Amino acid sequence: MRAPALGRTKAAQKGRTRRMAAPQAYCVKCKTKREMKDATQITMKNGRPATEGKCPECGTKMFKIGASS
Repeated sequence: MRAPALGRTKAAQKGRTRRMAAPQAYCVKCKTKREMKDATQITMKNGRPATEGKCPECGTKMFKIGASS
């Protein structure tokens, strides 16, 4: 069994990601809407587009379902 690649999500490991400009998403920890840091567009298992990244303030993982505009 292979060890998972550090710093990459399962979607990124499978090649279903794409780098993009910083979209906004809601940070649950900060309780405010912020621009994502290191935003990556992914395709979920069900085929729907999504964006994931990190909060620039606290570093919490942020996730937004739907195509980016």
